[in-house]
Amino acid sequence: MGAVLEVPQHVQDYLDAQPTLTLASSSRGGVPRATTLTYVNDGVSVYVWTRPETTTARQMEDNPLVSFAIDQYADDWQETKGIQAAGEAQVVLNPTELERVVALFEQKYPALAGRLGTGVSVFRIAPKELQFIDNASGGAASGAGASYSRDLVFSVFRDLPQAEVETVAAKLQTVTVPAGDVIVRQGAPADKFFIIVEGEVEVVHEQDGQARQLATLGDGQFFGEMAILRDTPRMATVRATKDTTLFAMERDSFRSLVAQSMGTTQDFDKVIQQRLEEIHGAG
Repeated sequence: MGAVLEVPQHVQDYLDAQPTLTLASSSRGGVPRATTLTYVNDGVSVYVWTRPETTTARQMEDNPLVSFAIDQYADDWQETKGIQAAGEAQVVLNPTELERVVALFEQKYPALAGRLGTGVSVFRIAPKELQFIDNASGGAASGAGASYSRDLVFSVFRDLPQAEVETVAAKLQTVTVPAGDVIVRQGAPADKFFIIVEGEVEVVHEQDGQARQLATLGDGQFFGEMAILRDTPRMATVRATKDTTLFAMERDSFRSLVAQSMGTTQDFDKVIQQRLEEIHGAG
């Protein structure tokens, strides 16, 4: 299972503190649009609101792949700080999540109290990659023109087989699962690979009528790759223990990704053996 992806505290603090972001969306036909919106966040998950009839809302519903920037203006470019991110937007429909997000907006922006009722669409943006710019850290390169010091501080691709990130991003779909729901069931066909963006799941193996918990997985960890690579049914049941957001990749896309980056059956076997050792070690 993949390693947990943690955002450095200074980046989290910056994300928590800023008032607005600039969101870039586009239509299915590639017509771009940029707009400035207020936002709140829960960890690295970002929430924005807009009215459903706006171009931005229609574009996010038609084409959920978006990017956003959060920054502060500085007369001296060497003091520049900011965040650049890309991810997938999804309208929030779960009443419990919606109530929680509205409360976050009202806490951050008291003037919005009581105004985010009907007639407003709230979107969750689950970042796939997040970069932090901090020229004040002294990492910016010198020379002609302005250059920027940027660090990749969050990426759902960090522990995946190496491949072109843009290709991978286009093949990931966002899935939200309420606490208690089964994501995959033991014995079922292996049709998807999953990355946990936010939340928690338990991995349970059933044998002779007895259920044994193999692992608990959290943010940034992944599952489902062994059954796909071995072309076997699911070896365990995976159930959400909290409300969980995941990225899912279809079986054929995942196999193609691994084949392009790893290349040989011997490499497949190394990955499988590593995962099996982790599961056996959990018992």
